[in-house]
Amino acid sequence: MISIQRAAVPILAAGLLAACGGSVDWVERLQADPLYQRAEKVRESASCASLVPMEFGRSLPVPVREGNGGFKVLFYPLVSSPSKAEVLTPAVEAVFARSPGTDRCARIGSGTPKPLGPAVPAGLSMRGYYRAQTRLFSSLDRAAALYLEEGSPAASDKAVLADFLDAFQSLAEPGLLPDYYRLNPDFWEWLRREIGRSILKP
Repeated sequence: MISIQRAAVPILAAGLLAACGGSVDWVERLQADPLYQRAEKVRESASCASLVPMEFGRSLPVPVREGNGGFKVLFYPLVSSPSKAEVLTPAVEAVFARSPGTDRCARIGSGTPKPLGPAVPAGLSMRGYYRAQTRLFSSLDRAAALYLEEGSPAASDKAVLADFLDAFQSLAEPGLLPDYYRLNPDFWEWLRREIGRSILKP
């Protein structure tokens, strides 16, 4: 399988994939997703630009109830080589909503960043990575809306939640799972109640 380097710059990621058969369609679908576009633009916002170097990696979004509903992400340094990328301790936490203009970033942690392992789970092909990203973002918006409603999801909605979790678990940086949980424990425990599984509590 191909080891994937998580490129901080979307143009670089697309360039790398141009030579990989079967991946370009998934990249184009992902880059057309409005929620993915919002997540990619967070680092450029007024609150975040001075805190987030372009070479930092970005975590997957986690739904939150703050500000009538939004998402949290982490930004972290990467140690990269041509064949892989290693995550270091997250340095910035950001909150963003579907509409631009409300993004907020804050420094987190202190001291020297520590290595936390690979940027993607082992054995994931480049095509599989971008297909799973597309799958995650296509279900994330609905998963976030269901979380905000606080009701009991219908069976079809629970299938969306399961699809989101499957995609998330196939993509999430292994060493960041405790940080993902801490971004919003309430969301992960809500997910566990509704579909019977979630990520592990640290």
